[in-house]
Amino acid sequence: MTQSATISKSNDLAALREELAYGYRVVAHAGIGHGLLAHLTARLPGAGTFWTYQFGQSVEEVRIADLRESDFEANPIEPTARINPTLRVHGAIYAARADICCIAHHHGESCVAMGAIGAVLVPFDRNAARWHGDIDIIEDYDDAHAIADQGRAMVNRLGARKALILKHHGVLVTGRSVRDTVVSTIELEKSFAVQLKAMAAGKLHVMPDGEIRDGKSFLGSDVFIDGTWNYLRRALARERCDDIA
Repeated sequence: MTQSATISKSNDLAALREELAYGYRVVAHAGIGHGLLAHLTARLPGAGTFWTYQFGQSVEEVRIADLRESDFEANPIEPTARINPTLRVHGAIYAARADICCIAHHHGESCVAMGAIGAVLVPFDRNAARWHGDIDIIEDYDDAHAIADQGRAMVNRLGARKALILKHHGVLVTGRSVRDTVVSTIELEKSFAVQLKAMAAGKLHVMPDGEIRDGKSFLGSDVFIDGTWNYLRRALARERCDDIA
């Protein structure tokens, strides 16, 4: 590798680590992932390792210096790092999907409620239409001895989709970048909450196909993702909770 290529890769990695640290703060600011059981991981395109925080932290506490590198089997590159072994599931997804560079998992109230009743998001408005054909549900199981099987099952059910509701557990969201995954995670939890309210009030009415396509196209675009990410970053700055150094 030439010196310029080495410098470029180093700069890319520094940018990834910074955006990942901000990603933790953004989901925390949205009220998602507090405690010890949420996950957010990211990798450079094509990389055979990913980055995450150390086991025992909560999302609002993470700084750049807290991030650690792991292989796809959840083995830390730095031997003393504490990597949650369940992140082998993330490794399996990264290995199977070259297009995925960031994965989030959390147990928000609305995603857990959707899983509890076995419901999948339907395109009842533009925000929900974003997920049309991109989300499914899978029976989840918490068994520390079956993580490899769980990873394979999630890869198979995810297919080319973007997200999975984990029945009795929470949700898993993927994306092409940290900002894509984080914005999508926040928007998806909001859509779950609205669908649950609508279902309690009456029968859901699905949008026409043309409106579904329009909503999906715009809300999945870089214009929407980047604009929303920048807004969320400004919100962090206004409340002085964006110190990740």
